[in-house]
Amino acid sequence: MPKHIPQRTCIGCRTVQSKRELLRIVRTPDGHVVADPTGKKNGRGTYVHKTRECFENILHAPGKLQHALKLETRIAPEDLNALMELAKTFPATDAMETEMKGTIIEPRRAHTQATQQQK
Repeated sequence: MPKHIPQRTCIGCRTVQSKRELLRIVRTPDGHVVADPTGKKNGRGTYVHKTRECFENILHAPGKLQHALKLETRIAPEDLNALMELAKTFPATDAMETEMKGTIIEPRRAHTQATQQQK
């Protein structure tokens, strides 16, 4: 039996991919919004591809990030600036044009149902 691979949805492009291929963004208990490359920080999190396009997509519409993190107030400008600086370090290639092009990415439940039907 294959090992379970956690799946998460990128809030920038809404595609489902393995958790390890995405970057976690966290609302910390003190209300700050920070990137969490380890995926272990305490707080409510959401995921985004490690590409400049997906990252800038959520930063130019901060309401997406605010909604995903269930924030009641706007994201602090210093937190947004830190995330924008981080976005500049990512490659400028679109995630859809690289490894995901032509690949149907489905949630884990659909994958499990497909394998059960094959048996």
